[in-house]
Amino acid sequence: MKSKTKYRLTREQIADLARSAFGEDCRVKEITECRGGMFSAIYRMRRLPEGDEIVLKVGVAPGAPLLTYERDVMPTEVACLRMIAEQTAVPVPRVLAHDFTKRRIPSNYFFMTALEGAPLSGVSKQMPPEELRRVKADLGSYLAEIHRIKGPYYGYFTDDPAGQYHSWKTAFTYMFAQLLDDGRARRIRLPYARIERAVERNADLLKGLTAPALVNYDCHEGNVLVRQAGGHWQITGILDLERAFWGDPIADFPAAFISTEDIRQEPDFLNGYLRAAGTQRAYGEKDARRYQLYRLYILTVMAVEIFRYDFLYGRLQGAWAGQKIARCLRALER
Repeated sequence: MKSKTKYRLTREQIADLARSAFGEDCRVKEITECRGGMFSAIYRMRRLPEGDEIVLKVGVAPGAPLLTYERDVMPTEVACLRMIAEQTAVPVPRVLAHDFTKRRIPSNYFFMTALEGAPLSGVSKQMPPEELRRVKADLGSYLAEIHRIKGPYYGYFTDDPAGQYHSWKTAFTYMFAQLLDDGRARRIRLPYARIERAVERNADLLKGLTAPALVNYDCHEGNVLVRQAGGHWQITGILDLERAFWGDPIADFPAAFISTEDIRQEPDFLNGYLRAAGTQRAYGEKDARRYQLYRLYILTVMAVEIFRYDFLYGRLQGAWAGQKIARCLRALER
């Protein structure tokens, strides 16, 4: 995907970073750029003498146009991958090396193990219905595992105490206000006053969380790898945790199913999640309104971020997000 945020490297630069990470004897071959991402440049390659396949992920281009929350997000992804690998059975890449000093290149980067499989978005229509239902249930189970990881505060990952909130209501309303400020600064056309009223009117629904959970917030079908094994499809990897934050687990539901207006329309996923989470309570109407709030947030992200895409793609995404935002607002205004 063509994007103003990608910082692409030459083969010589990639080879230099590999030697820096793994020693002067390290060589890389069969370097291929992964084209599907929309934010970072990603390269898959074979490492010698080990012979294994590894992936290099390169942070955003210097001076790239970013949303406020996106500044320096690669350390978040590395921290999340390590926590998930250490504390769960969720299949994620293993971090092999990272460098956030910006000395060798003017961007952050890290190496990780390569996972096998194809994005679920590319094969879901080819899968037998019962297999797709099972994969969705497994995805719910994996997200429940991720949500068992608890954090010390609410909000995006940060070392700044001012951004470490004691309540989810305070954190989320600030996160949304910051996003709307980004939209205004970029002159993105949005119903700002209606969005602000909807958030304020429903903010009390965000009270009552007992602990900040790790929220992936980008676990859509394009970031879920699957493959066939033993006659069945299985999830082989969950990728891209740059958007992660400490917050409400329900926030992951609309991020995983952005076109779904009510997660109860995905019963296999929801039931798989609730079983794995060990919760006895049903998913109720208050939960459904929180879902709409979080769906409104990620749709607003999609509407605001179009400034970094080419004209046609940006216009199409902006129009699609705008239509969905209108539907969210109608639901929250009832």
